[in-house]
Amino acid sequence: MKNTTQLPILASLLVFTMLGTEISAAQPAIDPDFAALDTNGDGLISWPEYAAKHPVSGRLNPRLIFDNVDRNRDGYIDPDEFTAMKKRRRR
Repeated sequence: MKNTTQLPILASLLVFTMLGTEISAAQPAIDPDFAALDTNGDGLISWPEYAAKHPVSGRLNPRLIFDNVDRNRDGYIDPDEFTAMKKRRRR
C-alpha cells in the first residue's frame, strides 16, 4: 500500500523534470555579439553598456546608432531589436 501512494508523486516529479528540460532546451541561444555588450547579464543592453564599447569616433555617433536600434524607445536594446539590427546590416 505504501508504494502505491508514492507512485503519483514520482510520476509528477518525472513530468515536471521532463517539462523543465523541454523549456530550457527551447530557449534560443544568445548571440555572442549581444552577450559581449550585455556586460551585466540582464538580457538587455543599456546605453552605458553600449557606450563603454562604442566611444565617439570621427563621424560615427554611438548615441544615434543606439537610439536607432532601440525601436521601442525604452532605453534598452533587447535581443529582438539586436537581431533586427543585424538583419538590416546584412542587406
